[in-house]
Amino acid sequence: MPRTVKDPEERRRELLACAMRLFTEEGYDNVSVRAVARAAHVAPGLAYHYFDSKERLFAAAIEDYAQRCAKGICEVLDEHDLPLDDKLERALEVGANHDGYTYANFFHEKGHDALHDRLSLAMCEAVRPHLRRALEKDAAERKMGAEGADELAGIMVYGCIGIASGPSMPDERALLIARRYLHALLAEFRSEATLH
Repeated sequence: MPRTVKDPEERRRELLACAMRLFTEEGYDNVSVRAVARAAHVAPGLAYHYFDSKERLFAAAIEDYAQRCAKGICEVLDEHDLPLDDKLERALEVGANHDGYTYANFFHEKGHDALHDRLSLAMCEAVRPHLRRALEKDAAERKMGAEGADELAGIMVYGCIGIASGPSMPDERALLIARRYLHALLAEFRSEATLH
């Protein structure tokens, strides 16, 4: 059979997707780098070329999955023609809709709190720069300073992703509270920006 040559980044993404599937189906202890290579139909040496240990493979698989989960939120925050208030509303809705999260049930299983927290943190790190840029764009459009935009992005993202990624989502009460505080923080940011 002829060897299939793929782009290294494409091959890496395939290995990560396969690894995440196996980890969620079989459990961390029952998966090895060799098992992932076998399931991905590649030589074990190729898998080890990308990931020299199961720990690194698992960490990269969670990071990759977090990036995929955060993609919709980031796309909303990056929309050029949407006002920031609307971006925040839509980003919260996207984040609370767990239909797009392939492995949501796994991360919400009893005993997986640490894994869920690790995923949420990785999602926050993926979303934060997009929200910072959206805050800076809003400030620039208002001809205001954007001092504190990165810190505010952190406060907003780490709080809201924690709420929106909970197992009970969509919980309208929790989302209502999150919206209220997001808008209060944004109003404070805008008032502070006018002082400079």
